[in-house]
Amino acid sequence: MRITETVVNRPIAVVILFALFIGLAAFLVPNIPVELFPDMERPIVMVQTIYKGAGPEDVERNITEVLEKQLSNVSDLESISSTSSEGKSIVKLEFSFSKDLDDATTDIIVRVDVSENRLEAYNMTLSNVAGKLSAQNYQLGSGSIEDGEREFLIRTDEEFDSLDEIKNVIIATINSTADDPGQIVRLKDVATVIKTYADENNRVYINGNPGITIQITKESDANSVSVSDAVQNNIASINKGLPVGVELIILSDSSSSIRSTMDTTYSSLIQGIILAMLVLFLFLRTWGSTIIIGLSIPISIFITILFMYFMDLSINLMTLTGLILGLGMVVDCSIVILENIFRYRLRGTKLTAAAVLGSKEMISAITASTLTTICVFIPIILFADDLGMIGQIFTALSYTIIIALSVSLLVAITLVPTLSAHFITLNTRVQKPLKNKVIKAIDSKMERGFDLLDLGYKKILRQILNHKVKVLVLTLLIFIASLIQFSSLGIILAPPMSEDSLTISMELPLGTSLDETEYETMQLVSLIENEIGGYENIIVTIGGSLTNEASVELVLPSFDEQTVTVNQMKTMLRNHFNDFPAATLEFTSRGPGMGNSNPVDLLITSDDNDAAINAAEEIKNLIIEYLPRITEPSTDVDAGVPQIEVSLDRDRAYALGLDMYSVAREISAGLNGVTATTYRIGGDELDVIVLLQEDDRNSRMDLEKIFVKNNKGEKIALSNIATLTNSKGPVAINREDEKRIVHVVGGLADNYASTVAQADIEALLKEYYVVPDGVSYSLGGDFKDIADQTNQLLIIFIIAALLVFGVMAAQFESLKDPFIIILTMPLMIVGVVIFYTISGLTFSIMSAVGLVVLAGLVVNSGIVLVDYTNLLLKRGYHLVDACVEAGGNRLKPILMTSATTILGMAPLAFFGGAGTEQVQPIAQTIVGGLLISGIMTLFVTPVIFAVFNKRKYS
Repeated sequence: MRITETVVNRPIAVVILFALFIGLAAFLVPNIPVELFPDMERPIVMVQTIYKGAGPEDVERNITEVLEKQLSNVSDLESISSTSSEGKSIVKLEFSFSKDLDDATTDIIVRVDVSENRLEAYNMTLSNVAGKLSAQNYQLGSGSIEDGEREFLIRTDEEFDSLDEIKNVIIATINSTADDPGQIVRLKDVATVIKTYADENNRVYINGNPGITIQITKESDANSVSVSDAVQNNIASINKGLPVGVELIILSDSSSSIRSTMDTTYSSLIQGIILAMLVLFLFLRTWGSTIIIGLSIPISIFITILFMYFMDLSINLMTLTGLILGLGMVVDCSIVILENIFRYRLRGTKLTAAAVLGSKEMISAITASTLTTICVFIPIILFADDLGMIGQIFTALSYTIIIALSVSLLVAITLVPTLSAHFITLNTRVQKPLKNKVIKAIDSKMERGFDLLDLGYKKILRQILNHKVKVLVLTLLIFIASLIQFSSLGIILAPPMSEDSLTISMELPLGTSLDETEYETMQLVSLIENEIGGYENIIVTIGGSLTNEASVELVLPSFDEQTVTVNQMKTMLRNHFNDFPAATLEFTSRGPGMGNSNPVDLLITSDDNDAAINAAEEIKNLIIEYLPRITEPSTDVDAGVPQIEVSLDRDRAYALGLDMYSVAREISAGLNGVTATTYRIGGDELDVIVLLQEDDRNSRMDLEKIFVKNNKGEKIALSNIATLTNSKGPVAINREDEKRIVHVVGGLADNYASTVAQADIEALLKEYYVVPDGVSYSLGGDFKDIADQTNQLLIIFIIAALLVFGVMAAQFESLKDPFIIILTMPLMIVGVVIFYTISGLTFSIMSAVGLVVLAGLVVNSGIVLVDYTNLLLKRGYHLVDACVEAGGNRLKPILMTSATTILGMAPLAFFGGAGTEQVQPIAQTIVGGLLISGIMTLFVTPVIFAVFNKRKYS
């Protein structure tokens, strides 16, 4: 090819061009964002509707169902789910990843606490008070007038200017006549008006002190580390302006974990480079060859990072993993080119001629092998949306490896020949003998070792070629045995990552007061402080949507500074769960990465919410009794919250001039309050809430005393028109795809694979559970994700194999040769299964992605063997001799490329450390597959080739 002659004849131009690339990359690297993971925010829209005073069933019927019907036709919508709870509806819309998507509230109010007795004395209701306030507070444009040549706008401004104005609003007159205005009743006569906060429904303690938590979220294109640095740099100046006793502190900082993980990954990359260089020197044993290959590694990495910048790829765990995975691959092309140049030098060819001839001879083969590896990543990119969050993550990895391989091919066919011909002399031992006797003796023994390896391989291969049928039958049996063994390995969605926090959620019986919940929570906090260490901050949140709920969050140091892991904390705390018999305790973690917060998720569906809740409780109890390795099983909906049902006597209400709406409105106004108007103060607008004073809304008796005015202005007590009964109602009603649903969720113990847990659950329910009529259940969580993503990865694998076949067919101008190479692909499954079985690792979806990547690597050895065997056959070799000679001739470069790939990934695969757990299975799969199946390929490929070509070359 002319490109080889061109670059060899223009060495200065080539070197300057690559120097410019490296310089530009070094200049732009600081501008590349640094993240833990690529941007993988799921396109989700949350629609929240407040419906004060309404129970869950009313919210579901009047709000949630209406919204679901209206929103279900939105484009790119994948699923719709909802929760209807007391006074609130939340509808969650989840879109496909291709969908592009891009409140502040104040709790300060003006509260009007009305006395029920005074209302009764003045023959008024809360609605009357709220109406009067609203009517007395307005600002209205009233037109304009002309005075001479000037026009004036008329504005009627009667907005409240102070709390005193609100207190003195006239709300009624008593005993008024035409001649006597009577007694004026002002708001202050029946109510207390104060500026205060909304009713307390939660409390927060930070390291034992009352506090408020603020979450700072970066913009999507911002650098997490830079944002963190900017926040920390401003903390001191902000604290100077705060009142005495108030301090702003950083409780948790995701950038610490990002830095720790990035440092670990950088270390793995550097260690991989060093190991790859040592392997190269071991095989080549010349400084010139090692330096050439050694230079190609950082040059390829720098240029790859340059292209990452222009493609808006951040430096994150996945792109760095892509560089590590590509580390061994990027030297493959250079090794093949350099090794062939070296062969010409052994024959005595001049440097320039050896560089040109050695490169030209191998360009076709390395281009094909590079394209076959690139091909396996194309389906991952194309089907990223179908793989969900994992697909989004691996898109970044795929792009990085594609860039790295393309750059390495460019380096191999341009820079390597140029350096070999002009800058770094490639001398053989004959051309430049070693002078040091010790080094010479070591070198001689190593050379002798390689020669013995070559002779031994050829001898075994020749014997195997004489027993082709037996070898193929044995290989098939090993493959079948591997498939059987694979089914027993178990599959998880993703390995758990190191976590930087642990939250213990506490749930007490429904109706528990905020004070009682705080007491129980503080007992848990005391236990943690006395028994558990290793955390930096403790955040206690009591109450929230329900007063019987609380959480304790332990914030841990960065991964590399943790003395106690989250799993160790969980184990210690589980031993004390029985100390809190009235509470349900669960763990949630805020670690980074993939996977569901609840790996176990059973979806119970029924039109009857009570039936679904009862079924969920029964299944939960079965799991607790029979499956101890499912941790903290629970349901997401409680059986019921205490409530008082108001049953209106419609006939009596009608006779008295009342309707249900008026009654319900008055009850809601009395207990929950009604926003009568607003009050402006400075730049703020505060709601004016009218409600009964606390002493008049504490008991059932208070409820019965609420009065409602009829159409004649008469006051009717609630007890005269309604019956009040105690009952239980649902805390919340969950729906998915417009059907009521209850979840039974839980975690998995260590070394308990999701697929094994799924089989255990299905067997348990089949034996001990009878599904009631009208109730159905299905598996969600990790179970569903594994099934969905396994199917997608299988499709991706098939497409990748077809693309690899197409590239090889184009290279060989044959369908037979690529078919021979494709037949060796099952060997990688054999290698992976053997490796996982011996090492005791658990297969995951990440491992499956590694399997797809491996498909593009294992064929490379086959390409080199088949290509060189065909060349020898054209030169007149006998079939068996050609297979043996090609194997011996290509053994060294195949071992070199495999060794550099394996050792380049080994630090990540086995010594990755905290923060890299979820990418380790990719490296482990590739290392294990290449290590075992690579050796098998050296023997099986020549056998298959000989079988397919026996008749042609007989």
